[in-house]
Amino acid sequence: MDMKKQLVLLLMALSPLLVLGQKVETLALYPNEAPFTKNLISEDQIGEGGRIQKVALPELTVYHPDPEKATGKAILICPGGGYYIIAIQHEGHQIAKWYSDNGILAVVLKYRLPDPELLHEHWNVPLEDAKAAIKKMRANAKNWKIDDKKVGVLGFSAGGHLAASLSVHGKNNVDSNKNERPDFSILIYPVISMDTAITHQGSRKTLLGEKLDSPLEDFYSTEKQIDSDSPPAFLVHSWDDKAVPAENSIRYAKNLNKFGVKTELHLFEKGGHGYGKGNPDVHGNAASWMELSLKWIRDLY
Repeated sequence: MDMKKQLVLLLMALSPLLVLGQKVETLALYPNEAPFTKNLISEDQIGEGGRIQKVALPELTVYHPDPEKATGKAILICPGGGYYIIAIQHEGHQIAKWYSDNGILAVVLKYRLPDPELLHEHWNVPLEDAKAAIKKMRANAKNWKIDDKKVGVLGFSAGGHLAASLSVHGKNNVDSNKNERPDFSILIYPVISMDTAITHQGSRKTLLGEKLDSPLEDFYSTEKQIDSDSPPAFLVHSWDDKAVPAENSIRYAKNLNKFGVKTELHLFEKGGHGYGKGNPDVHGNAASWMELSLKWIRDLY
């Protein structure tokens, strides 16, 4: 085989990798040492099913849509895991790929878990990472060909709590590069409240500690922090969710409506908890949430 044919075959073999390399990229969240660092670990600790148990460095994985399908919209994805693991595959990368395939740039946030052994002020750190992530997305709006006024957040379970916290505590700044507030939020079986009557006890304990009278309870009860500047929200929950009661989503939606903020709440008869994309044979109509969310985003813009 002559050299020219060998070169052509080599390029053909490499071309899918080049396409994939252009479509998905991983970036450090911070250019230098991440804030609040107490002790560093050399690499992530990975558990069963690829779940991350300890995070060495916070990162963003960016899924770029096909330019011919790109809508200019973007979503920051916060996987769940009770604030003690990150279910980064079925509540992160699988979700990002689907939205990217549908024209939305999707960014998976590998945020630091609130581990007091690794972090100072551990209760602040997931939210600080989320704020840094959405600012980084807007700072890259031109390069990534997205509209910096159409950048939303999506979260599952404890990641839904993180997404809701970003929605109510992110500062709305006219300077796009400093704007921490998402333009919309998608909250899937989210932990909304730290109220012990309805919260997910594991998430509360990991984030706030053992004390039942934590001064941070109201701050992290996101339904109490809503105002007229809070972003529109799309919420999904199931009545048979035994881990996080549906009352979490109900309270958030009711308070958004009280302040005149656009909200859409889907309560399904079955679905349970932690299903990610969902399977219609197992999770019933709850598995339709992704298509419903896509229509909702299109209706917003």
